[in-house]
Amino acid sequence: MPPSHADQVHPLHRDVAHALAAIEARFGPGIVRHLRDARPGPAYAPLPSGSLGLDHATGLGGLPRGHVTELLGPESSGKTALLYAALAAAQARGGLAALVDAEGSADAESLAACGVAVGDLLIARPASAPDALLMLTILARCRALDALGFLAVPALRDLPAGRVRGDALGDLAAPDAARLLARGLRVLAAALAEGPTAVLLVNDLLPPHPGQPPYRSPGGLALRHHAALRIAVEPRALLPDGAGGFRALRVDLTVVKHKLGTPGGVAVVEIAAGGGIDTAAELLHLGLATGLLATGPSGLAWDAVDLGPDEGRARRRLAADPALADRLRRALMGDHHARPAA
Repeated sequence: MPPSHADQVHPLHRDVAHALAAIEARFGPGIVRHLRDARPGPAYAPLPSGSLGLDHATGLGGLPRGHVTELLGPESSGKTALLYAALAAAQARGGLAALVDAEGSADAESLAACGVAVGDLLIARPASAPDALLMLTILARCRALDALGFLAVPALRDLPAGRVRGDALGDLAAPDAARLLARGLRVLAAALAEGPTAVLLVNDLLPPHPGQPPYRSPGGLALRHHAALRIAVEPRALLPDGAGGFRALRVDLTVVKHKLGTPGGVAVVEIAAGGGIDTAAELLHLGLATGLLATGPSGLAWDAVDLGPDEGRARRRLAADPALADRLRRALMGDHHARPAA
């Protein structure tokens, strides 16, 4: 009797087939496949962050959809305002935005000050840490949102289930919250895969410690692993308004991790005292950094337009002339790959 086709299969191929069958039995069908059989996912354009400088710094033109972006910084550094700016940018382009507010700190006034259309924003306030992560996953899985924000990772430690194994002082609360977050992020990553939603998680930046890696944040190592982008928000200076007060907080943004490109991109953003990004100041700074704006005897100029004798007046000129600011913004967007002038 001639040998059957199965008998002619190379023994190593049979071993691989047995291994694949065991993996699929444990983890589900299709978990391992040839790259030639993989279907390319839908191509979604990056989500504008609300900061043109940050869009440049990512090298993508915005924040990646289908992935998690972590905004980490010390308290009162402006990271929540950056989150709100991204939600507002998604809405401005006709998209849907949602916010899971585990802190219970979001209010209509601060959201509106950052440009968010409050009446169109979906907002959820979970009662427990598992509920917060489950809400994130369900909203991501619906694949109808453009931007999904989370306030904030440290709040998981304070919600009821985050302290379930801790004592009255919460000694074990942080490890429990980290384990809970690790499980939730694994499920969230699967829900986000190849989808249109960009998730932004706000987190604290822990102080540097000898022997520890830089840019540490609460939540353990899971978030460091799952985040496609980690953006460090570092406050630099309070900018005076000339009347004894302060008009803005200047912060440096640094892309400290980038799964989809090269890390190290930087941007300078001014968070206005009333809330929101000072777009005129950002356009001015980015124009100077890329060499698009020229400094001459009469001050700052662009495209044969005198903006003012100094940066303060140029900023006010751009703020008062939306059409001029929009022209400059479009020019800077066309110069997306330009490097800052030396």
